[in-house]
Amino acid sequence: MTCLRAALLQRPFLCLKYCFCYFFLCLTVMGQSYDLSRVDYFLSKGDTPHAKEALAQEYLKANKEEREQLEFVAGQIFIREKEYAKAAEIYRKMLIRNPSLTRVRLELGFLYFLMEEDNKARYNLRLVLADKNLPLAVSRNILSLLDVIRQRKSWNLYVSIGLAPDNNLNMVSGRRLSCVNFMGTPICQELDNAQTDIGFQGFANLEYIYKFNDKWGIKNRLTIDALDYQDKQYSFWGIGGTVGPRYVSNRGEYSVGVSYRQQWNDESRYNNAKGLYGDFSVDLSKRLYFYGRLAFDKISYNPSIYQDYNSNNYFSYGKLVYNLDDFSYLTLSAGFSYQDGHYKWDSYFRQLYSLGYGRELPWGFVLYMEPNISLTHYQDSRYFFNGLGGMEKWRRQDTTYGVFVSLSSKFLRIYNIIPTINYVYNKRQSNVFNYDYERSRWEIGISRNF
Repeated sequence: MTCLRAALLQRPFLCLKYCFCYFFLCLTVMGQSYDLSRVDYFLSKGDTPHAKEALAQEYLKANKEEREQLEFVAGQIFIREKEYAKAAEIYRKMLIRNPSLTRVRLELGFLYFLMEEDNKARYNLRLVLADKNLPLAVSRNILSLLDVIRQRKSWNLYVSIGLAPDNNLNMVSGRRLSCVNFMGTPICQELDNAQTDIGFQGFANLEYIYKFNDKWGIKNRLTIDALDYQDKQYSFWGIGGTVGPRYVSNRGEYSVGVSYRQQWNDESRYNNAKGLYGDFSVDLSKRLYFYGRLAFDKISYNPSIYQDYNSNNYFSYGKLVYNLDDFSYLTLSAGFSYQDGHYKWDSYFRQLYSLGYGRELPWGFVLYMEPNISLTHYQDSRYFFNGLGGMEKWRRQDTTYGVFVSLSSKFLRIYNIIPTINYVYNKRQSNVFNYDYERSRWEIGISRNF
């Protein structure tokens, strides 16, 4: 195997500043049923076509476990020929069958780096860092690659479209009657029933960074989203963007700037938001990654429909991502927001907490689950119908429980278009009559990252 190892590892890019130490990736299998001496010989002569042919013949002799090892060798040969896309396809299929192959994920992450598919490279390389047996030199080189990705990142486009079945568009509580006591006589009206519909959801996010140098640049982002139902009252369309300076350090990136968003519903303007933001992302350790955001928005509503609902909103958010191993991770998020409304009864403080778990499953499925809870406390009381035929003054408090589940498939993707199913469930409990509700929404569609 010595000649084969030397031949496979003689790659032009190993002389680069950011090369890996590959010694633990090479095959050292004893007592195998295949013989790679002919592959060794052809590679030593630089005859890769015959080396591939000899490898294919040995592949037919090998058992199931040994074929995995030979597939890895085939990928190495394609890398030697600089056919990175073909090598990546081999390693991707190997991970679809078995997502816990660290050495294969490392190779795939590095191949994505060479092909400048930075989002995929970053995802795989960060998972590799969770391997407890990873040599220190390899860990350092991965961190260097992540730094290079941050520096050279210039643009990214993500698009998602699909169907959105919903069982409670108008978020009603299900209570059928609301009554008031008028001069000793109860006057009641029947409340709306929950509206169900199958709508269309679409989302696109374009990010472009104009770079002055490897450290400094201008970060621009444009976002377009839509959730469209037959009843336009419950449909929303939005467009917004941010722009501001961006700085890259050895372990993270930081940006500040201005933001704007315009939103429509019921075929009319709903609101617009103008604000300031600051966000940052930092690799705290080999396994731990942190993202944070601070924002201020001045929100103005359509005055002819939503009078006196204008507000100033303050928002902070933090998310920790911890890689458990090279195919699963945990997330922990916390968000805090304060709405300073025109009236104190419309002003509130909200807390949001969530715990997520992501895992790559066999056969290319990727699962992510995130239960969450939000607590909303309004600053002043107001009169509400109490459901008993009168009105009563309360300071509203809501608790909302939610679950987000996403399942996608790398195996079923075509032209990098990935089929995805998302499920969103929310249940709000309020101390005010008719403000509690239960709602489920599915998002069945496809997505692609460019």
